[in-house]
Amino acid sequence: MNITGKRQSRFYPDENILEVNIPIQLLRRGGRTRIQTADGELLQSSPTSDTALMRALAQAHIWLQKLEDGEFSDVKTLAAHYQQNESYVSRILRLAMLSPVLQEEIITGQHIAGRSLADFMTGVPVLWSKQ
Repeated sequence: MNITGKRQSRFYPDENILEVNIPIQLLRRGGRTRIQTADGELLQSSPTSDTALMRALAQAHIWLQKLEDGEFSDVKTLAAHYQQNESYVSRILRLAMLSPVLQEEIITGQHIAGRSLADFMTGVPVLWSKQ
């Protein structure tokens, strides 16, 4: 799979929407998850990187795209297709709504205040400034 595109952000003032695109690919090598950027660079993750959180964030964006593209009409059908609990899918999807800064910190393995996937699944503030 080739990674295409470049990092970019767009703001749609009429809908009050900020769209952020960070093209990456998650690679499994020797039991570890590595992040490859569009230019082929493998990002070095720190020993404290939470790869489960990285994978969940990537999954959230994949599922969100499938919902936006109309491939699935709602979370219930999406969850059924992937044989997952509807509540679990909903909690994972919330990760796609994290602030762009926090999402970038997660995928680059930067310090995220010691939070794990479990911390993010229990809920985070809606306002990006409070995340």
